[in-house]
Amino acid sequence: MPTESFYKLDSTKRKKIVDAMKKEFSRVPFHEASVNRIVEEAKISKGSFWVYFKSKEEAIEYLIETHLEKERKKSKQIFLKNKGDLFQSYIEIYDYLAKCKINKTEKDLMANIFKNLITNEEKCLHKEPGDNLIEETKHIVNTQNLDLIEDDDLINLMKILNYAMRVNLLDAITKKVTPERARARFVREVQILKKGISK
Repeated sequence: MPTESFYKLDSTKRKKIVDAMKKEFSRVPFHEASVNRIVEEAKISKGSFWVYFKSKEEAIEYLIETHLEKERKKSKQIFLKNKGDLFQSYIEIYDYLAKCKINKTEKDLMANIFKNLITNEEKCLHKEPGDNLIEETKHIVNTQNLDLIEDDDLINLMKILNYAMRVNLLDAITKKVTPERARARFVREVQILKKGISK
């Protein structure tokens, strides 16, 4: 995460840096992103960037965490509204994320972020994808109608739902499938998890 120096910047300067990072991390995959382009766009020195962030990984992690913080707050509200109904809540979280109005830069950034959250192949995250969302909401889940045996069953189920949600959102964002098809596929996956598929 950023150093205290970053948070002490005035909001205008901080926004310029964040906007420059969004632009660069949306342009190319994480490993190809250039700190030189970020500092050039933000009109700061490279030395200043390293005062605010210890690494490029910290910079992208900050953007991801900022995005996920909004997602976590809304998800918690959805879980509470649905009285902890796990499956209905995930469908509503999906709908909320799918309907968020975003510009092209944010759309490309979201696609890159979702790719990282799904695969974490570039190891720019210190936590498993969705861990914070699970931590914030697992105590709200109504487990009365869930056949949970092991202590980790709920966490594992939520990880599967997170993964399915992000894959379908990514496919819709990157236009691999239509938004309607992606949503229908996710709803079907939720139904399979809820009811099972064995005869």
